[in-house]
Amino acid sequence: MLRRILAVALTTTALTAGPARADTLIVPFWGVNFGGDSGKNLSDAFDAKRYNFGASFSFMGAGVFGLEADFGYSPDFFGRTDLGGSSIFTGTGNLVLGIPFGGQRGFGIRPYALVGAGVMRASASFEQVEENSATWGYGGGIAMFFGTHVGVRFDFRYFRTFDDVDILGIKVVEASPGKLDFTRTSLGLVFRF
Repeated sequence: MLRRILAVALTTTALTAGPARADTLIVPFWGVNFGGDSGKNLSDAFDAKRYNFGASFSFMGAGVFGLEADFGYSPDFFGRTDLGGSSIFTGTGNLVLGIPFGGQRGFGIRPYALVGAGVMRASASFEQVEENSATWGYGGGIAMFFGTHVGVRFDFRYFRTFDDVDILGIKVVEASPGKLDFTRTSLGLVFRF
């Protein structure tokens, strides 16, 4: 009888979920742009130096649902000529769904998906053109934590403007007339608090 009670108590303790807590994540990242108006395939993006860098700031309530602010900058987005370069800045707010396998402390893996909207600023220094456009995007990836506070994140995101973008006096045309779009992939260092 004592063995059964002990077995039931141990099983109940093992199956009971621990207290949920919130995670704050800071992720500086570096990567490349490809597809759409970046004009390059993923395999060519490194050779073409279509780099991006930035940071994401996330708050994951109860470890599963969260909000994120993401800021990315891509120098030489459209390429560089003797007359100058071009760049893209993105700033988006996102809703995040991520499930922490292994818990929120110590080693763990968190696949996630996100969707959001914000602003994209395209500029071309050789034409002194800067244009702000409303943008939306979606993506996902996986974060792997080596301990309670440090990990890495692999991330894919697709960005697209709601309205037409006019650079160099012509509408940007690739997948859809006038809409600027591209995919960003990046690797980041995750700091969890």
